[in-house]
Amino acid sequence: MIVTKSHLPRHTFLRSALGAAVALPFLDAMVPALSAQTAPRPLRFGAIYLPNGVQPEEWHPDDTRDGFEFKPIMKPLEPYREHMVTVSGLKAPDGNPENGGVHMGASAAWLNGVGPLTGQGDYSVIRSEKSLDQFVADAIAADTPLRSLQVGTEDMGTSAGACDGYPCVFFNTLSWRDAISPLPMGINPRVTFRRMFGGTGSEAKRRSDLRLKQSVLDSIVEETSALQRNLGPADHAILDAYLTDVREVERQLDRMEARAGAISPDTAAPGGIPDAFDDHLTVTYDLMRLAFEADISRVFTFMVGHEGSSRSYAHIGIPEPHHPVSHHLNRPAAIENYVKITTYHTAKLAEFIGKLASRADGDGTLLDRSLIYYGSGMGNGNTHDRNDPPALVIGGANGRLRGNRHIAAEPGEPTANVLLGIADMANADVDRIGRSTRRFEL
Repeated sequence: MIVTKSHLPRHTFLRSALGAAVALPFLDAMVPALSAQTAPRPLRFGAIYLPNGVQPEEWHPDDTRDGFEFKPIMKPLEPYREHMVTVSGLKAPDGNPENGGVHMGASAAWLNGVGPLTGQGDYSVIRSEKSLDQFVADAIAADTPLRSLQVGTEDMGTSAGACDGYPCVFFNTLSWRDAISPLPMGINPRVTFRRMFGGTGSEAKRRSDLRLKQSVLDSIVEETSALQRNLGPADHAILDAYLTDVREVERQLDRMEARAGAISPDTAAPGGIPDAFDDHLTVTYDLMRLAFEADISRVFTFMVGHEGSSRSYAHIGIPEPHHPVSHHLNRPAAIENYVKITTYHTAKLAEFIGKLASRADGDGTLLDRSLIYYGSGMGNGNTHDRNDPPALVIGGANGRLRGNRHIAAEPGEPTANVLLGIADMANADVDRIGRSTRRFEL
């Protein structure tokens, strides 16, 4: 650490004449002299939703001992067992017409424990309850540029009747700011990137600026050089790694757009579009990591796929959509495909967790400062079973989460109890979430 008499503000931006604003990661230079090692690091929280459940016996460990054996679907996360708690035996909110049905009710209730509080076919009122991520944002996100980020990979539809008789907003979000304020997901990574790093002004002006400068980073070369001349070696390395990550996300977006541009506008996209969905997941996860790293936002929700989606998984050898595959009718070959899709999503999660673990944050890593909740609104998708859904809590939570544990909940304990336990770990002020009955001890 280089000891200086002055320090940078915690939220420092490099700004270009064209309006780009690149937030910086946490540096020793942002802490007053002699106090960098003791400065508190902020908690980050992310909630990641997997649609259509899992095959529970291929997910949940058989025992609750430390050093439990990983089942196939969870196996990609084994390198991070010391940062992971998995909970079995829970019950997600029932799926019935009164709370969104078997699919919409699964995702809509995942973070608030209740789902729609609007009658089926009633489009005049949009109502639910405040979600976990927003309680956490109240506690940890007040001083960040973006209070929270809500992202996904597809829009389920907007027309009346397209979403099980409910307004489609219930399908298209996990997050509720309050009982009447849903926070829709952004599904375009370029738009999310612009929110995080782009210029000000109208949408047309931002598009024009981005075309002129080609890269956000290219527009701040002089500002970056001036800053680097005044940083110590450790800060210099952190800044270099972060700016390299930003550049790689830009390149990912360019590659995705080049591929899309090669398809005639009047040509229907082929089923699955090999690699495109994988690119979409990767770049969105990378954007969330950059949001954490630069402290642009400390809270995100990410719906990796929709309940009832018709998206194919041809890029991993399964041309059928996820939803029909989940209805495997207990046929071995169909179960194998179901397991393959959910294992693929676990592998993408593991990539994200690995990147958090690779980035320094003070005397620890981003993973040490994070609390990630990963799960689904049902257990076995074959029968829309609400029993035994996947529920993972991953990270260090600033020293509050002890990993390498499988906790068996009381049979039928509501998933909302885990939500309340996570809220407690984030020091969020909330006494009840959905139909919680107690605060689950994590």
